[in-house]
Amino acid sequence: MVEEPADAEADLSVRGARGGGLVLLGSGASFAIQIASLLILSRLLSPSDFGVVAMVTIFVALGNLLRDFGLPLAGLQERSLSHQQASNLFWMSAVIAAVCSIVLVVSTPALVTLFHEPRLTLIVPALAVAVFLGGLTSQLQVHLARRMQFTVLVASDVIGQLVALAAAVALAIGGAGYWALVAQSLTAAFLTLLFRWVACRWMPTAPRRGHGAFRLLKTGATYGFAQMLTFAQSNVGTLLIGAQLGATQLGYYNRAYQLLTAPAGRLLDPLTQVVVTTLNRAKAAQRDPDELLFKIQFGVGTFIVWMFAVTAGTAPALIPLTLGDQWIPAVPIFQVLAAGGAVWVFNHVSYWAFIVKEKPAALLTYNFVSKPLAIASIYIGSHFGLIGVAWGYSAAMALSWPLNLLWLARTAGLPARRFLANGFRVLLAGAFAAATSAVTYSLLVQGPPLVTVAAGVLTGTAAMAAVLLALPASRALFADWIRLVRSSLLPRIKVGLPNA
Repeated sequence: MVEEPADAEADLSVRGARGGGLVLLGSGASFAIQIASLLILSRLLSPSDFGVVAMVTIFVALGNLLRDFGLPLAGLQERSLSHQQASNLFWMSAVIAAVCSIVLVVSTPALVTLFHEPRLTLIVPALAVAVFLGGLTSQLQVHLARRMQFTVLVASDVIGQLVALAAAVALAIGGAGYWALVAQSLTAAFLTLLFRWVACRWMPTAPRRGHGAFRLLKTGATYGFAQMLTFAQSNVGTLLIGAQLGATQLGYYNRAYQLLTAPAGRLLDPLTQVVVTTLNRAKAAQRDPDELLFKIQFGVGTFIVWMFAVTAGTAPALIPLTLGDQWIPAVPIFQVLAAGGAVWVFNHVSYWAFIVKEKPAALLTYNFVSKPLAIASIYIGSHFGLIGVAWGYSAAMALSWPLNLLWLARTAGLPARRFLANGFRVLLAGAFAAATSAVTYSLLVQGPPLVTVAAGVLTGTAAMAAVLLALPASRALFADWIRLVRSSLLPRIKVGLPNA
């Protein structure tokens, strides 16, 4: 898995923009599949079906996190990765994934007791298989990302999701209930592994000592522990609701949380590969990665905040229209979570900064301080029911962002005030968009739901654009992004990095 030399003829920013464009295209397709999944499966399955799978999903996600142990990030961040180093990382990932899968299966009786849910007896071992398959896939993903083969990454993800959804729908129509959701996860994991392995045309060699294996494992472990703390913060609400209120209430929260995180995660997770690879090449070319990350923060933040703003403003019509009237209790939960989600995207940009600046220890230390505070916020909110958990999550996001910028300023020299001001401008525009969408909904509440939602989205979008274009700093960033997009669509025109 020796990294291919960079194409001297291709401009760094254009290659990064094209990679980002492919990810955006794939994320758009993934988003459409996610919406189709929500639309179809939410009507074919009950809240209890979603809730019982959500109970074990927490632990499957933990298994996926422990399975990776930060090794994909270690491989992605390594400046020069030899075939033997890549092979060592592959075998380490495979062994850890196998151990995590076995532990998950052994833990089945404890999970059944915790949730008082006998249906988990077979669900947990079935989903443990997906954990192992993911462990085999992770280093193949690193191989493709380092070579900037983003087309393969996007195509494998989209095809896997599409076929998995078709399988889930067929089973749900056939009356399989929650097993449709289990089959969806297994099918996606298997097809993604198969597609990427065929596309890589790469086989690992036998593991060998040395070759920087311990250093890579140490780096990965540092990222892994930091990710575990983030995982605890993200899932403590689901755990509290599942244990205290049962499957149906958890189903409402899970749908609202998935509406928030699934579309954004489908963009941000694969975009990490593009951003880290591009910024690392910027450093190698002696260019300023902070300036490029600043522009990325604006572009990615604007899109995610817009998405949360207009959907939160139109949620009273949007959620019943898309999921059905039985999901109306999820509306206020989603609206509160959306406020935290708008800040969450800026926390994710800071996460990219920790990786690119090679500060895994600083990230771990920051998480040791911030994540327990966030968990405490969510725990306090849980005393006020579902809506309290949502408020606790949003408060945690709002507190975390300024704190991580301060941490980056002290440990990595990031210009925190500039990034903070950039994010606040986007959040201000998003607040106007949400308010405008909500007012539009209230004025057209008696009209057809589809018309109401469309009008809310259009007016909210116009309000957000008006605010950003009225601010000189944001207007300049808009111009930079337009130039970069144009250049990425014209491969024969050579352009440099956009000016500050």
